[in-house]
Amino acid sequence: HHLPHPECRRMRGQLFHWARLVQKYSRPVQLLVQQEGCYQGGLYQAGRTESVLVQGAILSQKRTARNDAGGNYAQEEKRLYLLSPIPHALERVQVVFDGQRYTVTADRDHGNEDFTGVFVYLLTGLSKEVTEHVV
Repeated sequence: HHLPHPECRRMRGQLFHWARLVQKYSRPVQLLVQQEGCYQGGLYQAGRTESVLVQGAILSQKRTARNDAGGNYAQEEKRLYLLSPIPHALERVQVVFDGQRYTVTADRDHGNEDFTGVFVYLLTGLSKEVTEHVV
């Protein structure tokens, strides 16, 4: 009988499929990275926001409708799959995709990237529904 491929023996067979899937479905995704601010003359100056383009795969999770005083909103959740991590994703990064802005609400597979080679982020975005009521 034959020995398994070394990749499989090290339990990394999975890595291949994940990375290949992400590459296959990758599209340009814009990250808005807020740089750290600083104090100047006793006043806090917010850091500037830099725009960075990365290649990532985005999959829709769910969409829920909300109604509050400001009108009707849809909350959308998506998953972002990247082949390299976003530094400080939870504190200072927003993701823009298809004209919609999302905040990174969870760093999903923290610790699994050694196994999968893929970094997964949960994104949440609010979009105002266009159904305006005319009074």
